[in-house]
Amino acid sequence: MKIIHCADIHIDIKEMSGLNAEKKKIKRSQLLQNLINLFNYAEANKVSAILFCGDIFDVHEPTKNSVNIFKKLVLSYKNIKCFYIWGNHDERFSPFQEDEMPENFFLFKENFKKIDLEEGITIGGASLGRYVLDSFYSTINFDKTRFNIMLAHQPINASDEYFNGIFASKLAGHNIDYLALGHIHAGGSGRIDERGIWQYSGCLEGRSFNDASKIGEKKGVYLLDIENKTLKSSFIPFSRFDYRSIELTINPNIDHLQIMQKLKEIASKLSKDDIVRLTIKGKHKEENPIQKDLIMQNFYDKFFNFEIIDETQTDFDFEKYSKDVLSLKGEFLRSVFESKELSGAEKEKIATLGLEALKGEDLSI
Repeated sequence: MKIIHCADIHIDIKEMSGLNAEKKKIKRSQLLQNLINLFNYAEANKVSAILFCGDIFDVHEPTKNSVNIFKKLVLSYKNIKCFYIWGNHDERFSPFQEDEMPENFFLFKENFKKIDLEEGITIGGASLGRYVLDSFYSTINFDKTRFNIMLAHQPINASDEYFNGIFASKLAGHNIDYLALGHIHAGGSGRIDERGIWQYSGCLEGRSFNDASKIGEKKGVYLLDIENKTLKSSFIPFSRFDYRSIELTINPNIDHLQIMQKLKEIASKLSKDDIVRLTIKGKHKEENPIQKDLIMQNFYDKFFNFEIIDETQTDFDFEKYSKDVLSLKGEFLRSVFESKELSGAEKEKIATLGLEALKGEDLSI
């Protein structure tokens, strides 16, 4: 039996970093398209069930259009069973009312519940809130003779501002073969006990630079292929507009043409649909400042979105300025470097900030 594990689609999300209103609208539409692509993929690959592990919608009251598309997909693909739990964003929201619940849609609310499928497979789960009480673990009652999958929208073995987490040590011994997790927007896996593993699916599409993927990596879902109680898991990419946070560290000996060559090499490994934030660090010579406008001119139309953050410092020739006896810069530097209370690093930092201020540059704080 093939089963898809996904989470954190965040349909109807409003805030997305680094984009103007028009591009946010395009990316917001892509989140819905990813959902459609997911069902199409499931049908084409004979997937029997989809595990929606929370935050499918980004808000408690999603738009009617988004809800209708989700409902039509579930109703159109009757052979695909959909298992749904709430996250911290879509808590207590159900696409279907109680009296219209289709046979292939299962909502796990606050209490643990399980559904037996064919081929000895059981799906269970609960929509857990901020605090997971110790008493909850005792309600997990999987049959040890079956292959058991549990859904949760929690960080595992850790807590954050939304949840106190769920802990493998307390899940151990409850006959869980695969714990399908949401909430964390990056992949990750580990063991529950000798029998079972836990896995984050990550999100289908990043929503900020906090979700940035490494060059060559994508966001997506996990395809679980279970046969004779043996699991084979594979990652399936689905994202289109990926956030990429690129850092370039330079030294004072690099000029603009060399910087451009390095950036072209990086750009060749990126996609036209990427959302790119370039952060330049290091030092540059005073006569060779970072040419942000020229860099932007060369790369702004190569990606879905491109921005530059300049965190470089000017590599000032302190000795040259210190010898200038008739200037404010020289007097300032002599007072700094003659100080007996500052360390060498502190002197250099203060001298750099002072010269930047005196020259009218942005301070590299």
